[in-house]
Amino acid sequence: MKTASVPCGAILAIKTETTLPAPLCFFRLHPPDQAEWLCPNRAIRRGALAEMAEQTAGSRLVLIAPGEKVTLRPVSLPSRKRSTWTRAIPYALEDQVVEDIEALHFALGDKPDGDRLPVAIVHRDVLRGWLDTCAQAGLALTAIVPEPLLLPWQEGDWSILLDEQRAVARIGRWDGFAAERDLLDLLLNRAMAEAGDAKPRRLRVWGHPPPALTEVGLESRIEDSAPEPLHVFASAYPALVAINLLQGPYSPQASWGPRLRPWRAAAALAGAWLLVQGLGLAHEHWSLRREQTALRATMEQVYKDAVPGTTRIVNPRVQLETRLRELRPASASGSTFLELLYQGGQPLSSFPAVTLRSLGYRDGQLDLDLESGNSAVLDQLRRKLDQQPGLRVEMRATQREGRVEGKITLKRTPS
Repeated sequence: MKTASVPCGAILAIKTETTLPAPLCFFRLHPPDQAEWLCPNRAIRRGALAEMAEQTAGSRLVLIAPGEKVTLRPVSLPSRKRSTWTRAIPYALEDQVVEDIEALHFALGDKPDGDRLPVAIVHRDVLRGWLDTCAQAGLALTAIVPEPLLLPWQEGDWSILLDEQRAVARIGRWDGFAAERDLLDLLLNRAMAEAGDAKPRRLRVWGHPPPALTEVGLESRIEDSAPEPLHVFASAYPALVAINLLQGPYSPQASWGPRLRPWRAAAALAGAWLLVQGLGLAHEHWSLRREQTALRATMEQVYKDAVPGTTRIVNPRVQLETRLRELRPASASGSTFLELLYQGGQPLSSFPAVTLRSLGYRDGQLDLDLESGNSAVLDQLRRKLDQQPGLRVEMRATQREGRVEGKITLKRTPS
């Protein structure tokens, strides 16, 4: 029975409240246009690149570079200035490579390992071929990492992956190789002899059987007798211990250069237009500031003419308004209110049985809302108020629920 394939990208397409980074997808190229890739659910697919592009949409793609095509060379630091490494490293390795250094691409590690700098070397034509193949299939790569640096590694161990007719070895944090299985024993024994004091204590092997080594006392440990290489590579991918070959002219940022080149003329015209607009706005702003300065000088002169003898001017408009308010005659309204309040309050203080509920003042008239238990008390209060000179008294009283409520209006009598 034929089962329908599930797109790798669809496995993590469920939306969550928090934004998660796109999943990683590791893959290897198989000429002419085939590939094998690892889905986020750890399922391995094999097929055409076009099929892979469809199934891995939305994933970050990591191309596993064949170890036979990449040379790993940890070298002594040429200087302490990182800005010089890119130019100095090719010449430092010129005697150790066969090809012309102009034909090679040198990718550097993120940081030195002690006094040595990790370097991966690949032929430019080979790297360009991988990039063109992926571009034709619509694959945008996040990284290209050499096979040996994707094997698990820890201090004192060497790692070996036996993959069909090939073998991949990691013999250091930044060192390793790939070769045919028939050559593995020879290459490992030679590396062991060259290691000196850096010889491993243990050999970790994925696959079977383990290589035959002349070194006595070296422990060999089978991690998995029938491994899936992509699972092994993906399990050991940390960003800080791998070299990404996509650097310099091959970095994702550099790839935008050719795409933007046709738009340079339009961008230049847009920049010139913005410059002209900016100059126009600057001239307008300068003109307004000049007018504002002239207006302020005129206002200060007006204030000096209106208020002779002024020595300190901070804000002429506000100072002039304040001066005018000081010159206006005071209103009689405030004094009338105080007089009525005094004349009404004096008699009211003699009647503790009368409660003042509220008072109001408007247009020379003071209204008092009172409450008492006896209407006779309110009458006595009214007579007391009538005795005040220059005061006219009006009172209305009502009885409600055993209490007497009265409203007294006080006005000044015409003189």
